[in-house]
Amino acid sequence: MKMWWMAGLGMMVTIASAAPATEAPDVVGVKGADGKTIGQIVTCSSCQSGGAPSKKCPRGVENGWLGGKRCGQCLIEANYGARFAYSADLHLAGKLTDAQGTPLNDRFVKLFMANGWNVRTKTFEEGKFRMMLGATAEPKESNPLVVDVGERIDSQENEAYYALFFLPDSYKPCPATADKPAKKK
Repeated sequence: MKMWWMAGLGMMVTIASAAPATEAPDVVGVKGADGKTIGQIVTCSSCQSGGAPSKKCPRGVENGWLGGKRCGQCLIEANYGARFAYSADLHLAGKLTDAQGTPLNDRFVKLFMANGWNVRTKTFEEGKFRMMLGATAEPKESNPLVVDVGERIDSQENEAYYALFFLPDSYKPCPATADKPAKKK
């Protein structure tokens, strides 16, 4: 009887680990070594209504929606010139998969920052990615700050990259005149 229970438990663990993970939230806070929030990592959807990511409403778009409001390059323009101060190198890590949970290798991920910088990387084994940003304040920490932005479902085959936005903690929304997505630069 005991062996049967153990075998059943092992099978449940195997089944649970085979299911695709839940996608990370569209806004992830970035905290410094002191626990204070430095900024927000924002992901936009192609659908105004939001909802679960799908081929009809992919996330990681350069110009789209977040909570029914414009999201993307218009956020960079609205918050342009914001300064980010962190006293250790900052590593943003995550993972890209397709809708079935299969890791996506060799896919570009681009981070747009309100201070005008852009950082781009490619996913490597198992769909993982890591972006490394140097400290912007006097270095006080010897270890990098690692921010896991989570697993992201990427259903954007026609886009050149999966887009993320690094914005100030209290970022300004896109202006009301941003009723159309901004053109790609």
